[in-house]
Amino acid sequence: MERRFRLGSLYYGDARQLIQKLPDGCVNLILTDPPYGLGTDEYDDGDLLFELEPELWRVAASDAWLVFYWSTKLLPRAFELRRFKYVWLLVCLLQNSPTRTPIGGAHYQAVLVFKKGEPKLNMRMSDIIYSTDLFKPVKDPQFKCTASIGSLIQTFSKPGDLVLDPFAGYGSVPLMCELLGRRWIAFEIDPLKALEAVKFISSNLRSCRLPDFSGGWSGAASLKT
Repeated sequence: MERRFRLGSLYYGDARQLIQKLPDGCVNLILTDPPYGLGTDEYDDGDLLFELEPELWRVAASDAWLVFYWSTKLLPRAFELRRFKYVWLLVCLLQNSPTRTPIGGAHYQAVLVFKKGEPKLNMRMSDIIYSTDLFKPVKDPQFKCTASIGSLIQTFSKPGDLVLDPFAGYGSVPLMCELLGRRWIAFEIDPLKALEAVKFISSNLRSCRLPDFSGGWSGAASLKT
């Protein structure tokens, strides 16, 4: 299944298969919330990000960012990445946390920044971001708030860049790419989440007045990009 929007396309399927259709060096920013391996659902395979790394490296431009949310409980595992180079840790402050920690309540989530080559920032930001929503959120702890996603997109990409989200979930990255003028491609293996993502993106785009982006690019990004 492919659902095409103005600036990008959401594909239902396995990221390990879909990413093979992307050409080399086409992606400027990989922004995602991968499965952590905490047993959340049947698709929560904590090995997937690391298994996908060679393909992520291949499709990433010579200077590109890899930015992803990660479980604080499993933080050391993030450094099993072998090709991308670690840059920094961002803290996303949570408004309402459904989880507990060995020392109390969880009030933040880690966002890790890695890179390929020497990418440039589009803008500078604090290393503390806030889990607030610009739109009515999906009622699922796995949903990622749109405000923090927007901050990450603005910092690590510029208008017209191509953003890849291989684990799209409920569609926060695609929606904010549409609003901020970034081309995008997203994959989601869970059929229910894929359908909810289409609804979430479509309904919120209808309620917004979209900017008229201009530049040396046009049309939606797709696997033929």
